[in-house]
Amino acid sequence: MPSSLHIDSGPDWGGGQVQSLGLAVALAHRGEETWFVAQPGSELDSRLRDSYLRWETMPLRGLPGLRSVRHLARRLTELQPDIIHIHESASHVVAGLAARMAGHSLPLAGGPRIIATRRTAAPLRRSWLGRAKYLLWCDRLICVSEAIRRRCLAAGLPESLLTVIPDFVDCRHFDPGVGQGLGPAKDVPTLLTVGRLTASKGHRVLLRAMREVVRRMPGARLLICGTGMDEAALRRQAHALGLGDRVEFLGFAPDVRRVLAQADVFVMPSLSEGLGVAVLEAMAMAKPVVVGDASNLPGSVVHGQTGLVIRPGRADALAGALIELLSDPAKAESMGRAGRERALACFDRPRIVEQVLALYEEVLAGPPCRA
Repeated sequence: MPSSLHIDSGPDWGGGQVQSLGLAVALAHRGEETWFVAQPGSELDSRLRDSYLRWETMPLRGLPGLRSVRHLARRLTELQPDIIHIHESASHVVAGLAARMAGHSLPLAGGPRIIATRRTAAPLRRSWLGRAKYLLWCDRLICVSEAIRRRCLAAGLPESLLTVIPDFVDCRHFDPGVGQGLGPAKDVPTLLTVGRLTASKGHRVLLRAMREVVRRMPGARLLICGTGMDEAALRRQAHALGLGDRVEFLGFAPDVRRVLAQADVFVMPSLSEGLGVAVLEAMAMAKPVVVGDASNLPGSVVHGQTGLVIRPGRADALAGALIELLSDPAKAESMGRAGRERALACFDRPRIVEQVLALYEEVLAGPPCRA
C-alpha cells in the first residue's frame, strides 16, 4: 500500500482544504501510512490539532517557504513517502525542490512520485514559467473537472500528465435525514449560497437577482454563508437595493449542514468555478441547485434533473430560475432527490478515494516522468 505525504499551504478553510484533509483522513482510516504538512497558523493547522493524523507545520509559501526546502527534504528522507500529494499551487516549488534534494537518499528510484491537484478554473499561463512546476516536478496532475483539463491542454501541458478525478462529498455526513432538525424551521421560501465573499463567486449578481425574487415573492429570504474581502461592499449593496432583512449574512459556518437544512434552494452564482464543493454538499443534502454555466459547474449539475443551469452574470436569468423552483416545491424536491442520487453515484468519498489510490499505484508502477 502506498504511503503518502500531503501538502496544503492554504491559509483559510475552503473547498480545497475540505478535500485535502478529507482525503488524508480517508487514507489513514484505510490503514495507509499518511502524513500532512500545513502552513503555520492556518485553519488546517487548527483542525489538524484535533485529528489523529501525523502532521506538522512549516512555512510553505513565498520566500519563507523557500527557506523550508532543506527542512522538508530532511523530513522526506526520514519519512520516505512513496507519494507527495500537493493540493494547491503555492507550495509546489518548495515541495518539488525538496523532493529533488531528498531523491538521492531514498530507496524509491528517482525519489517520491509527485502528484498535484489543480482545482482552480483560472487559465494556466502558456509561458514556460507558468508550466514549469508541472513539467519539472510533477508525475501526474489531477484536474478536478474536464474543463480544467482542457485549460491545461490549451496551455501546453502534455495529455499524458493529466488525469480527471472530481472532488468528493461525504454523503454519510451530508445526509438529508441527519440534516432534518439541525436548522430552525421557518415557513418562508429560503435561498442559500455558501462560499468566499469574493468577486468571482458572483454575489453581486445574486443580490440584484434577489431584488426581483423579493418583488415576486415578498416573504423570500437569502442566506449568505461565508467570509471574504467583499463582505462590507455586499452589505452596502443589499441595503442600497432595499433588501433589508430579506438577506442575512451568516459568516463562517462550522457545520454547514445546519444552514443547508434551512434551505429550499441552493444557489451558486459563480462567474468562475473549478467544480464547486459546496454544490456537491447541497446535492448530497437533497437540495435543488441553481448554478451559472461557469467552468465545470454543469459537470456537477444536470440541467432540468438535479437543478437549473443559467448563463453566469445574468441577474434576470438567475432570478427567473430561483423563482421557478421556489414557486414549485414539488419540482424542487424531485430535483433534490435526483441530486442526492447523483452525488452518491458520482462524487461519494469512498468512490473518489479509490480512484486516487488507483492513480497512486499507476504512477508508482512506472518510471518518474518529470525532469
